[in-house]
Amino acid sequence: MRYTMAPAMERAPRILMVDDDDDFSRGIQLILESRGYEFHRAEGFSFAQSMRTKPSHAAFAEVPILTLTDMRSQKGFAFPKPPHQAVFTPADDFLEKPVDAKVLLKTVAGLLRGADRT
Repeated sequence: MRYTMAPAMERAPRILMVDDDDDFSRGIQLILESRGYEFHRAEGFSFAQSMRTKPSHAAFAEVPILTLTDMRSQKGFAFPKPPHQAVFTPADDFLEKPVDAKVLLKTVAGLLRGADRT
């Protein structure tokens, strides 16, 4: 009898989302995982930043970070930031809540394709 090794399974494309709303995040997680993405969540900007910079999180150094926020409508912040605003978050892109599932999926696909990250 002859045995062959099965090809190694490819890792699902990963995305790290910054959001502080548990219920909203679970909904986003369901959408992304149903499309084959590996979903990770950071509850704050500092944790997301540590995912990019700490050696213990080296596996996340190249994972795109998407921030979902309602700060634009509530606080008047502009996203994406104008050049004169200081960078206060490590996000690769922002979406304003509430977010349409089609917009979410298109944004995530673009982040992964544009950065060639998995």
